[in-house]
This record gives sequence, structure tokens and C-alpha cells, in this order.
Amino acid sequence: MARWWHSVGAWRGLAGVALAGCVGLGALLVLRPEPPGPAWMAVLSAPQDNSAAWVALVSAERQLTLTPLHDTVVANRKALQLWLSAPDGGASVSLGLLEQDRQSKLSLDQLPPLQAGMHFAITLEPATGSSSPTGPVLYAGQAVKPRQ
Repeated sequence: MARWWHSVGAWRGLAGVALAGCVGLGALLVLRPEPPGPAWMAVLSAPQDNSAAWVALVSAERQLTLTPLHDTVVANRKALQLWLSAPDGGASVSLGLLEQDRQSKLSLDQLPPLQAGMHFAITLEPATGSSSPTGPVLYAGQAVKPRQ
């Protein structure tokens, strides 16, 4: 009695099914859209030595993710505050206080669209924050569109 694994036709059928599965998976990988990268980004660095300290990424949905690259020591009764200013030197807009050494996620829905040359800055402010930048600029960087 012949077993199925001795049949050339059965092996050809199995190879055909395997080939179809490989082609299908390959098509999924090629045709699957890549997740969109950031619409804007900025590297915020210390003015005195240009050492990178924070990375700001803004998605197409206008969500800002601000990630620290190293620890920043903040004195008691002081806070880090994030600002955004227009390229023409207009008034800075506060994006809020930051928790030191923690990634922050903020929505930019209430602000005008970002444009080339806008600047992000982190200043040292009173613990309750400030309505305009009053403390020293610890880190700053310019918004740019990354290459896609």
C-alpha cells in the first residue's frame, strides 16, 4: 500500500501551497505602508557647548514627543519650561512645564502649524512656571522637516 508521502503529486501540491504562502507574505511586506515618520523634529542642545540634551518629534497628528537624552539637575523651587517661538522672533508660547528626566507628550492642536525656522527652547523658571521666558535658556533647537 503506497503512502501519500511517496506520491510525487502530493509533494508538488505541498510545494505549490508553500510557494503561494511565501508570495503572499512577500506581497504583504512590500505593499504594507511604512508607519509615518515625524513631520518635524528638533534637537535641543545646550548653548554653551552644543551638547544634545533633548529630542523633539512632532507627528503629522501634531503630537509632540520630547525625550531627554541625559539627566538635567533642577534646583528646588525651579522647573523646566518648554517654549516655542516663531522664526521672525515673535513672542514665545509656553508649551508647559516638563518633568525632569522624563519623556513628555504634548498636543499642539491649539497652536498655529509649525513652520521652518521655529525654535524650541527649555528655560529654567519658577516651580509654578512663567507666562514669558524669564530664566536662562538651558537648551534650544530649531524645528526642521526630516527627510522621508
